Amino acid sequence: MHRSIRLDCDGRTTGEILERLTREIERPGGVPRLVLHIENAGRINDSLCRLIRQLLALVHEHEVKVSIIDPTGCTAVLWEALGGSVHVEVCGSEEEISEPLDLLVVEDTPDSLQFLKELLETAGHRVSTAVTGGEALRACASRRFDLVLLDLILPDLDGLKVAEALRASGTPVIAMSAYLDRWSDEDLGRAGFRTRLRKPFKSTDLLSALKG
Repeated sequence: MHRSIRLDCDGRTTGEILERLTREIERPGGVPRLVLHIENAGRINDSLCRLIRQLLALVHEHEVKVSIIDPTGCTAVLWEALGGSVHVEVCGSEEEISEPLDLLVVEDTPDSLQFLKELLETAGHRVSTAVTGGEALRACASRRFDLVLLDLILPDLDGLKVAEALRASGTPVIAMSAYLDRWSDEDLGRAGFRTRLRKPFKSTDLLSALKG
């Protein structure tokens, strides 16, 4: 469920635009997601950078998901430069809007596991967790996941062996590790990883990887 709003920035100020957005967010009943169609982003009356910065603050305060549609790419560049947000995604068209995914996060470090779970759930995804390779394989045998985020160094099984065991299921797997250089590109390719993330990574890199 979402509410679509068209925002024409031509000749408008940041204050005028945010005033309208605040009214939409605070409407009775609320809405889990706003889809903002940004038009004439380059013709805002003061600063597009100021608008994006204050928009990020607004959606964090109200904890609402926002998908910004801006075919020009101007908003995407500024959004990433400002550090991004799990509450906001920037797309070139409505077809790029992400859908909630069923994810399995395999990570044996408790703090990292909790951080990833909270970040992904805040972004709207459904998250299950595992702390060993064996636990991950049992979880995937009992249900279907849209994607697995797999730490490569686990207490029982090598992460590449876990990925190889999952290949037959067709479940996409993303490798996570601070030590990616321990394996060659050929090794990682044979294991069937869709992509890889070097720790520590930015939340924007993680959310982009989920889209493939």
